[in-house]
Amino acid sequence: MPQVKYIGNCIKTDSISGIGLRWEPGDVRNVTVEVAERLLVFTDTWQAAGESDGSDEVVGLAEQAEAAEEPLPVVDFHAMDKKTLVEYAERHYNERLDKRQNEEALRHKVIALFSKREMAE
Repeated sequence: MPQVKYIGNCIKTDSISGIGLRWEPGDVRNVTVEVAERLLVFTDTWQAAGESDGSDEVVGLAEQAEAAEEPLPVVDFHAMDKKTLVEYAERHYNERLDKRQNEEALRHKVIALFSKREMAE
């Protein structure tokens, strides 16, 4: 396992996503190769300190919980008639649709509004 040495002159908690270790000047730590690669990019703060003998605790990336995707709300636009589609767009998206268009064109516009707004959140 590689070792990384903190060469800064003050106490630091690194701000690299997934690591978050507290370092004091001169600290040398055994880290995984992935963590070493991410830290050693900042040559003014960390430097490689050689290979370890394997006796010390190895520090790896913090486990991150997978973000659960929220399901999109289910709205049956195909069950709506022309009047309902116009009212839905006005109520939910503050959009005034042209009532002279046919039902299918209105449905496509409402679905596009729905997709645009729901995907942006």
